[in-house]
Amino acid sequence: MRPPGAVRSGCGCFDHTLSETGCFCAPATSGILFTVETARTVAGRLARTRLVRLGLLALAACLASCAACDSVPPAAVTSCQETLVVPGAAKTDILFVVDDSGSMAGAQANLQANFQAFVDRLVASPVRNDFQIGVTTTSVDTYVRGAYPDTFVNGANSAPCTNPPYAASATYPQGALVSVTADTSGNRIQSTSQPPRILAASSPTLVADFTANVNVGICGSGKEQGLEATRRALQAAQPGGANDGFLRPGARLAVVIVSDDDDCSDPLHQGTNREPTACTSYDIQNYIDFLRAPIAGEVRPLIIGAVVAVDPVTLQPTACIEPSGNAAENGAVRYRAFADAFGAGAVVDSVCNTSFHDTLVRIAGLIDPGQVMPLKGVPADWRFLVVSVVKADGSRVPCVLGDGSDPEDVTYLAPTESEPARLQFGGACTLQLGDSVDVKVLCAG
Repeated sequence: MRPPGAVRSGCGCFDHTLSETGCFCAPATSGILFTVETARTVAGRLARTRLVRLGLLALAACLASCAACDSVPPAAVTSCQETLVVPGAAKTDILFVVDDSGSMAGAQANLQANFQAFVDRLVASPVRNDFQIGVTTTSVDTYVRGAYPDTFVNGANSAPCTNPPYAASATYPQGALVSVTADTSGNRIQSTSQPPRILAASSPTLVADFTANVNVGICGSGKEQGLEATRRALQAAQPGGANDGFLRPGARLAVVIVSDDDDCSDPLHQGTNREPTACTSYDIQNYIDFLRAPIAGEVRPLIIGAVVAVDPVTLQPTACIEPSGNAAENGAVRYRAFADAFGAGAVVDSVCNTSFHDTLVRIAGLIDPGQVMPLKGVPADWRFLVVSVVKADGSRVPCVLGDGSDPEDVTYLAPTESEPARLQFGGACTLQLGDSVDVKVLCAG
């Protein structure tokens, strides 16, 4: 069994403690001087340190700690410039589908008030999460006397919908991502074409933009179609679609639905009114199958959040009482069954909670990449990686690295067609909030 911090090689060993001073087990007669390429991520910043031209005393100390070698190990890395490997980021595309019907003002305000907690939990992960966020609504169409109009001004209203942020002739988003900005008079305007519709984690205005965009208004369709809007939003993320750029290659997908009514998705127009009881003909399995199939050319790891009409304690579908004192429209039977299909990959909570803080933190925790860190770059030989975890107090935990054949602290996962090279942490190196990770490549040259 190798000591903690040791990495196997074709000859002798590489000791992490010694490597901190730049030592490398090699033949005494080779005359080779060695370098250690260091890449460190702390609070999202990369720092590179190179230790070069080690003295003979350091080399002798290293040799004394290793088995005798008469040649450089055949797997030795000899070009540091070509072998830079640094901690990468897990990409996650997050879609919020927000009910914009007449009873949703309080829930939208709740989302706005607690979004910062959601972001804080995402950025606290030791594995950097390169996330981006888009918002759409549950408005696809409605039902009026045998017709299915799709505009904010339709026969369902006795007068044009004047509540901001809708233009008089605007159609429902129908899955298009929205932005909500102010015009020259300060009036809020909802747009499915103007930025910022895709909000990047690195944006300095991320929180401000989300709190604006999620304020989608309360004059949307009373026939809430959260699942159909989800499907249309993701279909529109194909190249050339209305949401082009939202789904990135290699990204995981998170869908968060917020509604105080049950799903009434009715793409075949089988419903004869706007109530969920009229929208049961189209099976939710169609949407489950859609999400599990390739989207924009890839099968994507999924995270589901459902903040819907369930009892705050039992989480069973019911017309719960919202903080305003009003009852939710209908219990979320379809939304709950949809989320349950994804098992541990889903969070269900009540839209009737006084605060969404804890709910959003739980969803963000599920989005957290966990113990798997992508690598930017592929090592010529994983055995030349040196990995350690730096705790929040500055202490360092050296990690035993392996390929999974033996119990290790960190397992190297080779790249595949759909995944980069990765490190899976565990044991003494299980990652905790506030940790950072050091990755080094030992190389001769």
